[in-house]
Amino acid sequence: MSLSIVGARVWDSDGDLDLPAVRDLHITDGVIVAEPPPQAEIVDATGMLALPGFVNAHHHSYDVLAKGLLERMPFDVWALHSQPAYFGRRPAAELRARTLLSGLECLRSGITTIQDMCSLVPFDEQTLDIILDAYAELGIRVVFSVAVRDVAALDIAAYLTDLPTETLAWVQGRATPAAEQLAFVQAQLKRRPATGLRSWALSPSGPQRCSDELLDGIAALSQDDNLPVFTHVYETRVQTARARDLYRASGGSMIRHLADRGLLSDRTNLVHAVWITPAELELVAGAGSAIVHNPVSNMKLRSGIAPIAAAQRAGVPIALGCDNCSCGDTHNMFQAMKAMCLLTGLREPLPDGIDAAAAMRAATSEGAGAIGRPDLGALQVGQRADITLIKLDDLAYVPLNSATRQVVFGESGRAVQTVVVDGRVVLRDGVATTIDEAALQAEVAELMVGFRRDFAGVVERARPAVQPLLAALALVNERDVGVSAQLTSGR
Repeated sequence: MSLSIVGARVWDSDGDLDLPAVRDLHITDGVIVAEPPPQAEIVDATGMLALPGFVNAHHHSYDVLAKGLLERMPFDVWALHSQPAYFGRRPAAELRARTLLSGLECLRSGITTIQDMCSLVPFDEQTLDIILDAYAELGIRVVFSVAVRDVAALDIAAYLTDLPTETLAWVQGRATPAAEQLAFVQAQLKRRPATGLRSWALSPSGPQRCSDELLDGIAALSQDDNLPVFTHVYETRVQTARARDLYRASGGSMIRHLADRGLLSDRTNLVHAVWITPAELELVAGAGSAIVHNPVSNMKLRSGIAPIAAAQRAGVPIALGCDNCSCGDTHNMFQAMKAMCLLTGLREPLPDGIDAAAAMRAATSEGAGAIGRPDLGALQVGQRADITLIKLDDLAYVPLNSATRQVVFGESGRAVQTVVVDGRVVLRDGVATTIDEAALQAEVAELMVGFRRDFAGVVERARPAVQPLLAALALVNERDVGVSAQLTSGR
């Protein structure tokens, strides 16, 4: 398969960030090459900007059908309404459709690679296969991980009182034993090995949700198979307070506990890290670990503002994620980049190093580093050909003063024209080439009848727990956890 993209301005993090040079991109067998291949398909990209395909380094595919259904919910209340365990087994058609839908939305915002931290319900091979096969059908690159946890309770559970017995049982949940989860993950790595557009990562949901047995098993798998690890860390004040209680032997630090379990290395990616301390950032930098920043969901769930400028100063690589559809409402990397830049102004009164170019690197090369793929994230000879073409006649680019700033601060996804994954055109003139979009939308409309019914049942079942959760949150918000990530007291 050969392709030549001709006449585009090609974005290069080491080149002219305002007016990128016009040059051609030649592709053979999914790799960017120096010379035009014979009999290549020609894509006329005159008047377009070519960007490296974005890496969405934190994605949950399971709740895309819940977009627009939830707001004004802090993290712990939102979790009670959104997590797959509360919905139970879903129809096979829904599993496929929701995966296609979330992946398609990613493509439309220039995302060519997603790291899907997926909570399998039920925890079985059939569910896994439906999801992986849907990604293959769409033609998007996926770094897949099965989220594992053997502490099922919500993070806030330890601070709850006076809940009805039935409601408390629901909040506490049930978990599969660590050994069984580890055996399942290891079996899938062998049964469906990395190939083509699919590779693997490992995901302990969060240190506080995993026994030492489970964390140790993940550390061993990561070491043996050289797999990246993605884990939620310090997303909320509640999680931070819980760490202070759980990890007294490690100074109350999630980060030190991860290090103690062999899970702080250059393969480790800390998702969110909103409430991380300066001393912990130094540990992260020393280990070569990265932070995956999710600014939009952090804002919507009232979790706080991550210290991204401080992380950058410490030398910590920063990747970007779009997170769940029910807490960000869209898989849009342009929104994530803009929020990354603007939010630092609420923590840093003077100019810092978080600018549009830094956001672009977080969405491209540093995202590629997080997933262990240095052959992605740039448009240079020898790199895999993941490319997004943006129309520069869109009004967001008229006049064109700075391609980088106008992409980060002005683009919404509206100008995305063509997307190439591994040398294959998967979005042409804004339309998917691999699936029937109209058929998918019709199928989703049919599936939503059952989903909305089931969602209403989850809301009703959660109702008795909402006020106790909010009361517990109010108390925890008064606790000094040694670091601040919010501009208000939380009262």
